[in-house]
Amino acid sequence: MIICERLGRRYGEYWALRDVSFEVGRGVVLGVLGPNGAGKTTMVRILTTELMPSEGRAFVAGFDVVKEAEKVRKAVAAVPQESRPIDFLTPYEFVLSYLLLRGYSLREARRRTAEALKEFGLWETRNKEVDALSGGMKRRVLVAAVFASDADVVFLDEPTTGLDVYSRRLVWNAVSELKRRGSTVVLTTHYVEEAAALSDVVLVINKGRVVDLAPPDRLVEKVPGKYVVEVYGKDGLAVEGGAVLKIGDRLLYYVDVPPKLGEPSKDGAKIVIRPKSLEDFVLFNIGLIEGDHEDD
Repeated sequence: MIICERLGRRYGEYWALRDVSFEVGRGVVLGVLGPNGAGKTTMVRILTTELMPSEGRAFVAGFDVVKEAEKVRKAVAAVPQESRPIDFLTPYEFVLSYLLLRGYSLREARRRTAEALKEFGLWETRNKEVDALSGGMKRRVLVAAVFASDADVVFLDEPTTGLDVYSRRLVWNAVSELKRRGSTVVLTTHYVEEAAALSDVVLVINKGRVVDLAPPDRLVEKVPGKYVVEVYGKDGLAVEGGAVLKIGDRLLYYVDVPPKLGEPSKDGAKIVIRPKSLEDFVLFNIGLIEGDHEDD
């Protein structure tokens, strides 16, 4: 459903995206991880025909994003990163209008609108103007419209940023339901646990280039050791062996066997032992933090 072949986008001498190649099949949730400025939104804008690539090619739902842009637009639905629904409309009017513009009959659009608003906990506020809703509810209105469209490919660019726990879980449920229906979902996010929970495949990008593409558990396997010993504070525990990642006064030790903990340090250093996770792959490979990355 999505094919990128050496895709790139340049602004003057600066490459926001460079040499990006990957493929995604039908009914797959692709999580996209990377720091601010990594190129995530640039990639989404190219794939949704909002932005022309400077090099390479891309196909969505079998259509060239440049030569067949109109066909691509009919096959996709998107919630851009900073979009918001029209303030003077109600949630019901917004979702209904969105579906009518996509070509649904009035009867079918009404049915889908009611279904989506109930799914996202917006039915009770369906006749309240969007301007009177909270930021989280406005975001849910946008996702509800995309959810109701039943598009072949759905792009969600950081859809849960700023949402409360309840709203975030509603979006998570929607992603799972879209997959069940056979839609391909591209989910960009800064929440690593979100990508791990929802994605079949995770694309990690940094500085406009692909770092890795694999299922979440495969990426975690690439992190050294089995456990992570996190040490906070100046008088923390020294752990022998394994790889070390330093983040300010926090040390992360990646070891096969966790150490035995002794008496707590006098300066209140905190020690946490946990299994390695997708977050550790991100920390090791895309430099989200300042500090040293070295092998002992």
